Amino acid sequence: MSNTSNERATKGSKLWMQKISDEKFFTARFEDLLGEKNLRWFSPLEAESFKEYQLKEPKIFSDVLGLSRDEFKKFFSFWPTNQPHWDAIATSADGKILFLFEAKAHLKETFSKISATNPNSVKKILTAMRETFDELSDAPAENFSAWTQKFYQLGNRLTFVHKMNQMTLPTICRVELILLNVTDDETFIPTTREDWTRHYEEIFSTMLGKTFPPTNVRVIYFSATK
Repeated sequence: MSNTSNERATKGSKLWMQKISDEKFFTARFEDLLGEKNLRWFSPLEAESFKEYQLKEPKIFSDVLGLSRDEFKKFFSFWPTNQPHWDAIATSADGKILFLFEAKAHLKETFSKISATNPNSVKKILTAMRETFDELSDAPAENFSAWTQKFYQLGNRLTFVHKMNQMTLPTICRVELILLNVTDDETFIPTTREDWTRHYEEIFSTMLGKTFPPTNVRVIYFSATK
């Protein structure tokens, strides 16, 4: 999702992400898909007008990651100050697994380009993403352009999760990226599970040289009709 306005949504992935994080019926359905019970949700929450957080905010870096402000700046120096807004943030019941969410309701939402213009910011972003590409991908070197010019949002999410799993965090043992894709969503543009599956195979083939996601990345399909 790209709309980070703090409000109750009426359609699309924003609506379903809010339902999953804040309504018991949909939370239970999602937890069955994930295989994790009693998740601790930190966003988006109705009590906070469904705010979507960056990791740099105190509620997250202190309460979830267990870092001081200075420690956070040191750990995340690989990226500019302006970080991704996560569609949702949760932990396992014991607080040891951090789940970062990117939610989509239609194929077109997966396409994006880098928008940073500050030269120092661009350099940091490209350096971090290129390091991640080199460590995760079996695709030809020229395919790195897809990380910045075609699937930038997914590329930076993969970079964050990969970098975070190389850190020694006080409270978190593992970080997982959850790519939550809504199927058959009549509130927006209905997309079948088959369409999603085929689309992600093409994305991962382009970005990673394989048709499946890397370690600590899960693709989950959430039906809007059940």
